[in-house]
Amino acid sequence: MENRKLPKLDLNITNRCNFRCTHCAFDSGVLDLPELTLSELEKILRETKEIGGERFDITGGEPLVREDVEEIITLGKNLGYEIELVTNGSLLTEDKLRKFKQLGLDGIAISLDGSTSEVYNRIRRRDEKTFYKVLENIKASKKTGFYTKINATVFASNLEDIPNITELALSLGVDELGLYYFTPIGRGNRSKELAVEPVKWLEFIRANLRQYQDRGMRISLEFPLIERKHWNPNLGCIANKEKSHLQVLPDGNVYPCAILASYGKPSANLKTTSVKDVWNNTKLWEDYWANLSGLFESCNGSCVDFKQAFDMRKYGSEKYCFVCPLRKFELGEVK
Repeated sequence: MENRKLPKLDLNITNRCNFRCTHCAFDSGVLDLPELTLSELEKILRETKEIGGERFDITGGEPLVREDVEEIITLGKNLGYEIELVTNGSLLTEDKLRKFKQLGLDGIAISLDGSTSEVYNRIRRRDEKTFYKVLENIKASKKTGFYTKINATVFASNLEDIPNITELALSLGVDELGLYYFTPIGRGNRSKELAVEPVKWLEFIRANLRQYQDRGMRISLEFPLIERKHWNPNLGCIANKEKSHLQVLPDGNVYPCAILASYGKPSANLKTTSVKDVWNNTKLWEDYWANLSGLFESCNGSCVDFKQAFDMRKYGSEKYCFVCPLRKFELGEVK
């Protein structure tokens, strides 16, 4: 990894949240974490820029519970970053959107896991008023001129609603719909029954979503399993193979990805070391992955313990292979 560029950071600026979603990887709103100060965040962003930093996502928890999001955006834009805000959308206002636009924020990703309030609130644990407020803020984000994305997590409870969510996203005129496969980690580890059978999700994509490929809206998606005949080494762990970003939690702990962050297995803490010293430290990463070998062995080659949610005997290695659960595919890439 020596002298490799670090193009992207995922900055979890807080673990506070006004929601208690069933699937939260970080147990946000419950698990209390200290937060990096504005000056500490500036140091991290400056150091990352020196080793090729191009983009960062402001995420959480719910990032808008922090009162200094505008200052974080300003810091990033002054350093030349492209910035996306990842939010549940409930705390956005037209005034905030206008201010964020003036400051140069590039994009906003808003969570929406149902086409109706009934489906949405089954997952987000809110109410009808919140659902319609989020819808209005998606429209307002697009109207204000942001690259606007809807993030929808796929569960057994909303699987049949995914085409309706897709139609809704098209009607709202958003630029992208991200369909993210629910993995039983974090708070979601207590709701394993919500996960869709991996092969069922793969077949659902093929049968129900391909019709949306050329409708003028980008569709990105995740799936954790694919037939061996379609698998190749590039579909493995993105954190270990591509090494294109770092996940930084509010307390300064740094991880190669969100899944490993949910396990609380940091590689270092940026309060006591620099991004550069972490990113280019070959020995640190060799030791890190060696220490995680037992995790991958216990999870049958994946980083997620799917065997607790499914009868893994259905997915014998002679037919199927695991895909990195965080790898994003374009709809047209699904074989």
